[in-house]
Amino acid sequence: MAASGINQLERDELESILHSGIFSKAPRQAKLLEHICNEYFSGRASQIKEYNLAIEALGKSADFDQNRDAIVRVEIHRLRTKLREYYEGRGQGRPLRIVIDPGQYVPRFVPREETPSLRPDASAETPEILEIPNFERPRRVREGAALSPKLGGSRAIVVLLGGLALLALAVTLVSRLGKQEQSLKASSASQPGAAGPSLGTGALDSVRILCGYLKDKYIDRAGNTWSGDRYFSGGTALSQPPQFIARAPDLSLYQTFRSGQFSYDIPLKPGHYEVHLYFVETHYGPGTLSGGGETSRLFNVSANGKPLLKIFDIIKDAGGNNVGDIRVFKDVSPAADGYLHLKFDSLIDSPILNALEIEPAPPGKINPIRILAQNNSYTDHSGNIWSPDRYYEGGQQATHATIPVRGTEDPILFMGERFGYFSYAISLAPGKYRLALRFAETYWGVVNRVSSLPDQNGSLEGGTGSRVFNVYANGVALLRNFDIAKEAGAPLIAVEKTFHNLEPDAQGKLVLSFVPVKDYACVTALEVVAE
Repeated sequence: MAASGINQLERDELESILHSGIFSKAPRQAKLLEHICNEYFSGRASQIKEYNLAIEALGKSADFDQNRDAIVRVEIHRLRTKLREYYEGRGQGRPLRIVIDPGQYVPRFVPREETPSLRPDASAETPEILEIPNFERPRRVREGAALSPKLGGSRAIVVLLGGLALLALAVTLVSRLGKQEQSLKASSASQPGAAGPSLGTGALDSVRILCGYLKDKYIDRAGNTWSGDRYFSGGTALSQPPQFIARAPDLSLYQTFRSGQFSYDIPLKPGHYEVHLYFVETHYGPGTLSGGGETSRLFNVSANGKPLLKIFDIIKDAGGNNVGDIRVFKDVSPAADGYLHLKFDSLIDSPILNALEIEPAPPGKINPIRILAQNNSYTDHSGNIWSPDRYYEGGQQATHATIPVRGTEDPILFMGERFGYFSYAISLAPGKYRLALRFAETYWGVVNRVSSLPDQNGSLEGGTGSRVFNVYANGVALLRNFDIAKEAGAPLIAVEKTFHNLEPDAQGKLVLSFVPVKDYACVTALEVVAE
């Protein structure tokens, strides 16, 4: 009878939390909790395993590979966060609490007075930290024992002996710490709470970090080196299954992330910097099991105690879920202690960050952005570096390396193009910018193009009027009925169109839309420079 009574109390607890509203925007976690509890109630706790949860609770196919897909671990982490929020808030008076221990999937129903700490679980892959004991506390106890008139002689001796024992333990631990000093220094950059290298020897002038990335480094398609996660405190390192992310040609920058209540303390040399924060929302939004959308995840971001982002909503900022989002900030400097302190505070659900990038920049400005509609980088005749194609959505990429373009000192800039109906959402800090767009007609009217055949009058197919399109910046027309061949006077001649005093929108984006009128719109390179 007692066992049956306990079981009913546990069922009541499950029903109470499921109907509390805590999962109103997290149906996937509700389904997961209900499934593991029902398995537990049915005596099948031994079947609550990662593979089974993926298939039975999360709808994965039978070929699910838990070594490649971390969805169960991610969702269980989020479920633990929801449970913690509930029992620290509206459920704090409940007689039982549902606990899922770190590294486990089987639920436990624990009386309120016996509930363990509800702090977020650490990633199973996060290295253990050797905790240094607080030696001040035993010393104060010893001093109090010596001065207190209430302590008799024998009790004072016991306290003294206890203090000596603690001192001996402290000496042993200090010795142990000394032996492990080098290994701790070597790994401190990736440990929670690690402050990073000491200033004077470790202050940096540029930083690229893949948040939640547990390997040493990653080299992106532009040749930039990103380090694994480091300089953080709090939160959990997580990854997500490979999937398509719009406006993110390098998907690896969005595959891992740090989640929870966390901060980064990054040692920087004195100076002015621009900071790029990378986000993507894959958990909430249309087409996800969790559903939701705007307002499903809200958080604040601050730098050295000053707000960078308030009530930040990734879906609203990016224009949807599964869209790569970058926010850019200028005139960022380290605090008086030589560190840049970035803090992420929860409002609704957990803050997340996929990557962060810090580069020196001129005061009041960000560095120029130069984009090549090709898959390679290029250094032009003036020494400017052009990055591979990025920030785009839609369209197709084409190359025509054997067709030389005239009227330019850098014909390589015109050896590829993006064409079709497409857009670029270029992330910028507030300010005014000069935009330069480069074009060349490399298809219509070109003699050595395979499909260029003379018509019945003996004229070459194509030319003026064959390609016409419009270009908009944040909805305002920059070019109307633009005809590259007409502008240049002939195909294969470089054309540059420049526009001044453009400003990013409220989401920090300069959205350039290329809209066909006849045939396809196209562009070969884009340059954005602060004015």
